[in-house]
Amino acid sequence: MKVIKYLYYALLIVSALITIVFYAQGCPESMVPLLLNFAYVLVFVALGGMILLPLFFRDGKKMEKSTMLSYGLFVVVILCAVLFSTDAPLEGVQTSVEPSAGDLKFTDGIVMASAILVVVAFAAIIVGNLKNMFSK
Repeated sequence: MKVIKYLYYALLIVSALITIVFYAQGCPESMVPLLLNFAYVLVFVALGGMILLPLFFRDGKKMEKSTMLSYGLFVVVILCAVLFSTDAPLEGVQTSVEPSAGDLKFTDGIVMASAILVVVAFAAIIVGNLKNMFSK
């Protein structure tokens, strides 16, 4: 499983380098496609890990049920975010190439889903820590 650890470190280093170069150059518009494509790569790596890793690390029937429940909740969050997203462009933003309505809706949905999942993750961390604190 050292391959996963090395992949994690490689993605972390590449992310840091891209971020440093982006801000060092003063946030040029020419780097936005690179950032978006790398974000897509990170999303697909995360999805692949979410789907494949539980197949290798099984812990019985209870673990399989919770994994399936997690998959279902993830799909529901993504679908709700995409359904409630809009294809309206941001006001005041000028680009050289006008994005399509599908691109705008997809990007808005992913941003919504990311925000929802970040809030859920922080809530789970806080609730888990409070539960551990009061159970001892």
